[in-house]
Amino acid sequence: MFKRVLPTALLAIILFSCHQKAEPDIRYVIAPVVVDSIPQLQIKMTFPANPEGTTVLSFPNEAWGQEKLFGTLGKMQLLNVEGAVEKDAENGQIVLIHPKGVKKLEFEYVLKQDFDDGLSTIRIYRPIINSTYFHAFSHNMFMVPEQAAGHQNIILDWSSFPKDYTVHNSFGSQERVQELKDMDMDLFGNAIFVGGDFRVLSGDIQGNRISLATRGEWVPFQDEDVFQVLERTLTCQRNFWNDHSQEYFTVTMQPFPQENGSSFQGTGLTNSFATSVSNNDLTDIGQMVYLFNHELMHNWIGHTITNGNEEEQYWFSEGFTEYYTFKNIAANHINGLDGRFFIDEMNRTIRDLYASSVGDVPNSEINYDHFWNNYEYSKLPYWRGTIFAFYLDQKIKQISKGQQSLDDVMHHIYRDATTKDQKLTHDYFVDLMESYWNGGFGTFFQKHIEEGQKLDLEDLFIELDLAYSTESDIYELGFEFTEDRKGIKSVIEGSKAWEAGIREGDAVFSRSIWQGNIEKEVELGVKRNGEQLHFSFYPVKKAKVPQMEVTVGNMEKLGF
Repeated sequence: MFKRVLPTALLAIILFSCHQKAEPDIRYVIAPVVVDSIPQLQIKMTFPANPEGTTVLSFPNEAWGQEKLFGTLGKMQLLNVEGAVEKDAENGQIVLIHPKGVKKLEFEYVLKQDFDDGLSTIRIYRPIINSTYFHAFSHNMFMVPEQAAGHQNIILDWSSFPKDYTVHNSFGSQERVQELKDMDMDLFGNAIFVGGDFRVLSGDIQGNRISLATRGEWVPFQDEDVFQVLERTLTCQRNFWNDHSQEYFTVTMQPFPQENGSSFQGTGLTNSFATSVSNNDLTDIGQMVYLFNHELMHNWIGHTITNGNEEEQYWFSEGFTEYYTFKNIAANHINGLDGRFFIDEMNRTIRDLYASSVGDVPNSEINYDHFWNNYEYSKLPYWRGTIFAFYLDQKIKQISKGQQSLDDVMHHIYRDATTKDQKLTHDYFVDLMESYWNGGFGTFFQKHIEEGQKLDLEDLFIELDLAYSTESDIYELGFEFTEDRKGIKSVIEGSKAWEAGIREGDAVFSRSIWQGNIEKEVELGVKRNGEQLHFSFYPVKKAKVPQMEVTVGNMEKLGF
């Protein structure tokens, strides 16, 4: 009997030990602290040491357009061994020098907000930490050992925060201890973390959790209105792609003050989308409809379907995303919008392209420097790609007698991306489109994407029997700023700016310009010969630009 019991007991011990929780590779314990009357975050790390005696942590000093992020770091110290901590701002590293042979390190640092001049669009990508809430991104919050492998078991311990203090991030909500098993470190480094007085609205789509975390007293809308737009948007997009694989997704929405005009911006992140929105009566729910539909569509176009060469395929990743933003909003009546919205947005896009001074440049001109440093170049792939997608959609329907559309092409691309890891390249796109076209697509693509020639929209409208006009008002600022934007370099004679009285050589001391918007007046304050002058005008001119008419017949022919 004893011989039979012993193996059973040993087996039980082995099974018990196998079910013990594995020690995490990296543990972060985050706690609120006050240093010199200033609220800050204290972060204690436990992680493997480099046995050679020098362990390096990554923490970028420059990232996402922000500089001097080391200014957000307070006191740093090794806790379990004697050693030294050195900053290497140039390489974005914190260097820990410690005895050789140490297996584990306990390291503590303090994170603080390094500005006190109020929140703005410039500041939102820095850590925001105050007595009410915090808002930070992974790269400027969590240091990561450079020796860490591509996947790590991570624990985030928030248990030191008060029970009524919201803790919410890209990996969950209101979890005081989060276990991130086999975490892809690239995904971990691309996350949002918020806490404090954030309110969290939650729901689910086919069993998958979605949430909106926001704070402050919103002027233009209610939390529930925004959440409904989010829920409807995600439902329609996931249905379109037949993709309900994401178990958790959150949007964080932070308000910031802005006296003149409205603005909003967002960043797609791991399981999340972080946005900041101006909180005034010039902002409205319609802007959130556009923002969510465009940016969340990037979960598929741009993230799952990736460009082979980033800027070279922006006509697709940005232009086709824009087109499907308009199309899905109208087709699914998000926020009550319909085919009228689609036609209005397509007409505006056509006007923008025709008004652009770079509307005909070849695709090769949309490079990194141009795209990130010039407004018109940054918008060109949106405009050109949207109109190209619209043209393809209508022609495929026509060629297939209504049996196919651009939707079929997009689903084909998505399947290839997910099953074959296929990237979107020009050769791939041309080869794929040949099966949906009547031959010669390569030449068509070369002409209108590679070379940048505008499409013949009038011929398309005639073929589709769409009612349209041949002339429209398009945007024309009418003058050019000096390089420092403090003066008027030149004025187009006969433009609205010229008619208003603006002249070359005027010194500009105030301005209000809605770039690309023909319905908003340009307002300029200038100094001339010691006198202060104020001018206002609508930045428009008449041009031969085809525009679809907003009629029931047109909406029906376009599928709305």
